[in-house]
Amino acid sequence: MRRFNSFAKAFDWTKEVIKNGTVTAEEVLAEQIYKDSNEFTYRESGDMYKSGEANSQFKDGVIIERTPYVRRRYYEGGTPGAGNKNAQPRWFEKTVAKYKKDYQTLAIKTIDLAKK
Repeated sequence: MRRFNSFAKAFDWTKEVIKNGTVTAEEVLAEQIYKDSNEFTYRESGDMYKSGEANSQFKDGVIIERTPYVRRRYYEGGTPGAGNKNAQPRWFEKTVAKYKKDYQTLAIKTIDLAKK
């Protein structure tokens, strides 16, 4: 148990934990969601999914897949079984829905690490 000499020091520590833990959790969650989304992403050539590694800003919690057809695939879908029989439109929503509890646990663990 951590002890503080004043409320101000306790409050400063709390702000620091929230700031560092939240920033770290955003990055960790974005990377994990991106990896898990491969389960539902269309993969005619694999370029669309791979573009996420090059274009995403994981530190800011932002995932960006950038190919000429990514928007259309994301909202309208594609050929069933095109490189991935589980591919579905709006694959990030599908991913988060499936792994929501895992992401909550991951966020809590990441923020808890910032306390140390």
